[in-house]
Amino acid sequence: MGLFSWFFKKERKSTLSRDGLSQGAIDFLDGKKSTLTSEDIDPVGFALFKGYEKAMELKKQGKLNEAADILIKSTNPASIYHGHYRELFRIWRQFNREDLKLLKYKDVSERVKLMCHLDGEMNKEMLRYWGERQGRKLPDDYFTKDRNILVSDAKALKKSAEALKNNDDIYLADKLLSQLKSSSGR
Repeated sequence: MGLFSWFFKKERKSTLSRDGLSQGAIDFLDGKKSTLTSEDIDPVGFALFKGYEKAMELKKQGKLNEAADILIKSTNPASIYHGHYRELFRIWRQFNREDLKLLKYKDVSERVKLMCHLDGEMNKEMLRYWGERQGRKLPDDYFTKDRNILVSDAKALKKSAEALKNNDDIYLADKLLSQLKSSSGR
């Protein structure tokens, strides 16, 4: 089985289908270029990686809003790159700490609920993607350890919800706290 047939999970006998190949991969196959790069094989993944690198550079420079803007783009559509989510959530946790001090409870609540939503989408995408690669349906808790929501996020949501007297969010925070504590074995 050749490299491309393995990559695309299809057995091919004599000719390689060019459907879905980037121009760089086609040029390599045609002998127009002598090297095959990760950008040629997975242009979308390569673009996400470059965005991640840029976001980390901005984060290092203290430009957290700009870094978060780049990282949020890598979550739409949902992706399997959980490191993007992890770094986005780290930035947002810093915003949450600052906003709690400034009593901006609504901002914290909305941000934590968005984090929960994005984390759920990421988990579903990872289950879909890796389930296809493994040729089986993975259990819903298969990627529990790859989740990016922390107990501190649930506590921030609860504090905000209580300050806003939002019973739905209090319930959500309690449910989240319970799930996180049970999954960590405490």
